[in-house]
Amino acid sequence: MIKKFILTSILAVLPLVSNAAMPFTGFYQTIDDETNTPKSIVRIYEYRDGDDMELAGRIVALYNADGTIAETLSNPARIADKVKGAPKMVGLDILWNMEFDADDNKYEDGKIMDPKSGKVYSSVMWQDTPSVLNVRGKIGPFGRTQHWNTLDVSALPTDLQSIDVSTWKPVVLK
Repeated sequence: MIKKFILTSILAVLPLVSNAAMPFTGFYQTIDDETNTPKSIVRIYEYRDGDDMELAGRIVALYNADGTIAETLSNPARIADKVKGAPKMVGLDILWNMEFDADDNKYEDGKIMDPKSGKVYSSVMWQDTPSVLNVRGKIGPFGRTQHWNTLDVSALPTDLQSIDVSTWKPVVLK
């Protein structure tokens, strides 16, 4: 009787565990491919799309060339002039529609935008270690993988520490 109860309990919980998304939400520091210096801080957040929970990423800060934070959501300045409508870079959603694939243990089927060019690519995200998020933009089998560093919230400027993302949904400007 106890064995049957335990087996039934395990079978009841198993689908919930297999469909649970990995905790990729949080703050990440992107690194410039050419200079190998910090470029931006992206906040990865979860949002509901119909019946599905998906991930998106929004630029919440930009760095100066010397590695100090130059702009945040409270003082955006630089323009993404190649993106439709020429929005500010800080506040721009650059990642959206990322769906978790439990079989491959990664997020995929989403899109990523290069804010400098305005070009949109297919995207995949995964973690090999908790401190680095691998983000790949691709066209078919060809693409490039960036390694975004996990950031501790307490190390961020105060205005970034208190961001409420509960109502965020990606705004896609292609």
